[in-house]
Amino acid sequence: MKISKDNKFMLFADVMLVLIIIVSITIVSLFFRARTAIYNDISYNMSKEWRTADGAEYALNELPKGDVVITHTLEGMNLNRMRFCCESTDTHFTVKFDGEVTYSYYTDQAAILGRSYGKYVHMIPIPPDSKTVTLELHPIYDGEAALIKQASVEDAGVFMADIYHDGLPKFAVCVLLTLFGALMIITGFTDKVTGESMINPFSLGAFAVFVGIWSANDTMILQVYTQHPEIVSFTRYLCLMFVVYLPVSFMASSTNHRDTILLPILLSLTLLNFLITMLLSALRISDMHLMLPFSHVNIVIALFMTIYLMVKAIRAKTIDKTFRQTVVVAMTFASLGVASDLLHYILTSGTLNDTSLFTRVGVFIFVALLGVYMIRKRTQLALKKERAQVIEKLAYTDSLTGLANRTAFHEKEDEIRQKNLGCIVIQLDINFLKNVNDVYGHSEGDRHIVGAAHIIRDSFADIGTAYRTGGDEFIVIVQNSSSNVVEKSLKKIEEGAKKYNAENDPPVPLQIAYGYAQCNRQNDVLEAAERLADQRMYEKKREMKSHAK
Repeated sequence: MKISKDNKFMLFADVMLVLIIIVSITIVSLFFRARTAIYNDISYNMSKEWRTADGAEYALNELPKGDVVITHTLEGMNLNRMRFCCESTDTHFTVKFDGEVTYSYYTDQAAILGRSYGKYVHMIPIPPDSKTVTLELHPIYDGEAALIKQASVEDAGVFMADIYHDGLPKFAVCVLLTLFGALMIITGFTDKVTGESMINPFSLGAFAVFVGIWSANDTMILQVYTQHPEIVSFTRYLCLMFVVYLPVSFMASSTNHRDTILLPILLSLTLLNFLITMLLSALRISDMHLMLPFSHVNIVIALFMTIYLMVKAIRAKTIDKTFRQTVVVAMTFASLGVASDLLHYILTSGTLNDTSLFTRVGVFIFVALLGVYMIRKRTQLALKKERAQVIEKLAYTDSLTGLANRTAFHEKEDEIRQKNLGCIVIQLDINFLKNVNDVYGHSEGDRHIVGAAHIIRDSFADIGTAYRTGGDEFIVIVQNSSSNVVEKSLKKIEEGAKKYNAENDPPVPLQIAYGYAQCNRQNDVLEAAERLADQRMYEKKREMKSHAK
């Protein structure tokens, strides 16, 4: 398949944008890690050398499944103003210093939230002269190992600084995704241009919002800020449950397959997963964490549906080349990110510190590429719409006076007939225009016409529309108004003509003859009203000419 020069350039631009995003995220991450290293002046790593009562030694990332009691020595450590700091995941535990209970963390939350509280951080004061620290660990879920990470003895401020410095780059990406999604949703409601675009702003926007909120869980920022890790965890599971529908909906609409059977099937699976999970949680039979495999199955189904729709559109050639190239690149990064995190989660039983790293980056690249495409497309559509408006204006506007022309008037006539509308028809004509053209030239005649047109337009601006239907002929259509109001506008015309003559001193004074007639809501009376108005206008013309003599 041959690619045009323009498409090659756009493809190159997309690849460069991807590289810039990856390099920027890497640089920011390294910067924050470097800052963290500077702050870690005094820190004792407590991730290894934990012992059980029978002398077995464990690292915290290698604990056996089930309940476990482990102890670590504190001898040789400077404990002044230090705290035992750690991060726990779905683990209840008690901390003892020299055998004395100092801290316990046990959650008792609403049944609908499930048993999982997700991730949380702990900074536990250490009594002076403590020799040992003991952890009594109880995993929330049977058959799983306790999850305690980032354990250390250090200053609480340094520990929190490390969390923020490590989490802020990730959190910034999540915020950008969420803000982009919100902007897309708002755009979908407010922008008239999007109806012509290939991009579905609602699905794309909601997808970005859900992924941003879901991925923010791994940054620990929300847990620390809200002090309610169980709410953060519950929200994350909800986002993961419903996000599967959105990329398929986006791809279906973007490839002109909105009527595909895949959408109701996936929506049914998503709602079924949600309803069953909520019911089992309320009955304390299961919860969102235990039902997570069903969400993973839906994710896999959604991935295959998305790929299927894309391949089908490419074969059917229902989308343009530029959009196809952009979506292929974007979907590749998003799909690889989701698949990588899902595979890592399954293989490591969810023990990774960051289970959404590749999804976060992949989806960020996805929305960035499509966002750039959408901006280009919307700019093209806006220019196209503006050109169409200019062409339409030229087609319906008199070039000399700026009033609506005869074509516009005939369309108004058709509207009045079809809708059986009532109106008042005013016929107007410029007196002595032929004499002006013959004696003083057509340029002076044009000034006469333009002056009259502006007077007519301004006099009826609040109640009707003025049309120039001939050289010196004008018609005004007034709707939803009375004869008394029309009479006042006609007086404005006479006053306007007098003012024009006084200010411009034309060689032949401007006179505008007029006549009007009522058109009632009956068939075939518009022509009669026009004829009557024309007759009255000529009567007025003769009257004005006689007075002029």
